Amino acid sequence: MENNNQKSGNKAILIVLALLLVGSIGFNIYQFSDKNKMMTEMQSKIDTVYIEKTKIQETLDITSADLSKYKGISDSLDKVVGEKQSELEEMEKKIKNLQSVVKKDASKQKELNDAIAEYKKKLEDALDQIDQLVLENTKLKGENQSLTTQVTDLTDVKNNLENKVNTASILKVEYVKVKAFKKKLLGDGTTETSMAKKATTLSVCFTVLDNKIAQSGEKQALVRIIAPDNHVIGDKNQGSGTFNRVDSPNVETMYTLAVPFNYNNDKTNLCGDWHETGKTFTEGTYTVEIYVDKILVSSSKFALK
Repeated sequence: MENNNQKSGNKAILIVLALLLVGSIGFNIYQFSDKNKMMTEMQSKIDTVYIEKTKIQETLDITSADLSKYKGISDSLDKVVGEKQSELEEMEKKIKNLQSVVKKDASKQKELNDAIAEYKKKLEDALDQIDQLVLENTKLKGENQSLTTQVTDLTDVKNNLENKVNTASILKVEYVKVKAFKKKLLGDGTTETSMAKKATTLSVCFTVLDNKIAQSGEKQALVRIIAPDNHVIGDKNQGSGTFNRVDSPNVETMYTLAVPFNYNNDKTNLCGDWHETGKTFTEGTYTVEIYVDKILVSSSKFALK
């Protein structure tokens, strides 16, 4: 009997020990799993903070470059640029202070997000105000690097073509004007701009002068818009194409857009629009060449800032 009781006691002890061992293993597994979960969540938070910090810094970095390039155009514009830079610099300090606070107090995150949103809006408003001032300033002066054009002397063109065409019948093009347009922030439609990164459309308008001895009938004015990097803007899916110039009959020349018109030997006003899709225009000086009857009749320049 005593042996049976001893065996029963030993068995009970073994069962208790087994249960404790199983519980210990289960607890260790739980701790390990929970630790891994905490490490994963911590790494995710660290990654999120790093990404947000990078985005914020990228937003702040563009301010100085975007505003400073408009200095030197006029005294009034310099004053506005200076005021906007000072205003945005104060907001930058606020944002950077909030970044430090958020590291210790997560409840300040909304305040930081609101400050960043306000900063972006002020920057956008500043750029729009500067854009309008640039346009107004150049209109008052009657000249604007981004909108006015310089019609080249056609003497060289005529000399090169004397053996091929009757120069007296060559149509002349003058009064070339190029305007850039951007989409309105509110509502539909567009408004004029001088900023490359905001522009979505270039409108080229010009006048074909009267010529009583030129051949009348259906014609095309072929417009070439040449970017600052010297490549011709164009897309065959949007109506661009190639032609053979009279002075280079064996070379295919790309054009940006074609403007058809019916010429009756009288002065004819024409316009053509180029819509840039999927990308923005680059800053710098552009060249616009206009060909009629495959002859270069005008070369003009304009600039986008």
